[in-house]
Amino acid sequence: MSFFARPASTEWEQVPLPGSTAGFCWAWFKPTTAPDSVAVRLPSETFFAASAAPRPSPRQILHAIGIGPNHVTAWTLYGTSFDPSVFAAVIDQPLPPPPAGANAELSIQVGAFPATHASGAVASSQAAGAEVGHIFDMIDTDWNLTLLLEKHLVLLRKQLSNMLARITTIDRDLNPEERMYADRQAKNDWQEARRWLKDSAAKLTRYIKEHDTGDTSNAGKREWFVKTYEQLVVPRRPFPDLIQVQRNFESHRKRLQILQTNMTTALQFATSEGERRAQQVLERIARSVRDKRAKQRGRRENEPIRRRHLDSE
Repeated sequence: MSFFARPASTEWEQVPLPGSTAGFCWAWFKPTTAPDSVAVRLPSETFFAASAAPRPSPRQILHAIGIGPNHVTAWTLYGTSFDPSVFAAVIDQPLPPPPAGANAELSIQVGAFPATHASGAVASSQAAGAEVGHIFDMIDTDWNLTLLLEKHLVLLRKQLSNMLARITTIDRDLNPEERMYADRQAKNDWQEARRWLKDSAAKLTRYIKEHDTGDTSNAGKREWFVKTYEQLVVPRRPFPDLIQVQRNFESHRKRLQILQTNMTTALQFATSEGERRAQQVLERIARSVRDKRAKQRGRRENEPIRRRHLDSE
C-alpha cells in the first residue's frame, strides 16, 4: 500500500520485508508529531543472525512501506540525520549494524511531490501530475467517509437524545410510599444510582452539544469543507496548499471518528451504568412496596375472622 493512502498508525505495525533476515520490520506511519513521516524499527535478528544472511537495504524498506525513493525529503538513521543525496547514494547498500547502545530505527520524511536531489534533477511533470491525482483521490476518500460518518452521527444523536429524556425522567425523588417501605440500603443505593444518572446525563449532553455546534455543524468548519470540495476538489485542478487541504480533510474525518466513538461510549455508559442500574434499584424498592401492601391487605382480610374468633370465645 502506498504511504499516502495509509491511515496514521495507532500502534507499531508489522510490515513484511522480503529478503531481510527477520522477514519483517516495525513501522509507525504518520505519527502525530510528524504526519509526513514514518518511523521504522528493525528487529535485532536483522543484525545478529548469521553473517551470510542478507540485511535489508534502504530501497527494500521503502518498497515495503510504500514510498518511492524520489519522495524522501529527509531521513535519520540510528539517530543521525542525513541529506537525501546521501540516501540516494546508499539506497541499494545493506544497512550497517547500529552503534552500541543505539536503537535500530530509521525515520523517513516524505514530501508530497518527488524531492529535488543534489544533481538538480526533478521528477517529470507526468509523475507530478499522477501524484496530484493521487492526492485528490485521498481527499475524495476522506470526504466520502466523512459523509457516511455524518449519517451515522445523526442516528447516534437521536439515540443520545432519547436516552437523555429517559434518564431525566428516571432521576427523581422517591415518593412517600417508596420512602416509607424502602430499607436503608435501598435508599442509599438509589442515591448512588442518581449520581450515575446525573453523570450519564452530563456525558450525553456534552456530546449532543458537540454534535450540534462542533465539526459536524455549520457552526463549525463543515461549510468550509463543503465549499472547498465542490469548488476546488471536484474540478481536479491543482491549487496552492493542496497538501494542507488534504491534511485538513483527513483530520476532519478523524475528528468525526473520535466523536462517533465518544457518542457510542456515552450511550453505552448511560444504558448500563445509568438507566439499567437505576431501574434495578427502583424495581427492588417497588418489590418492597408490593410486599408491604400484600401484608397489609392480608391483615385487613384476616381481621373479621380474628374478631369472630374472639367473639365466639
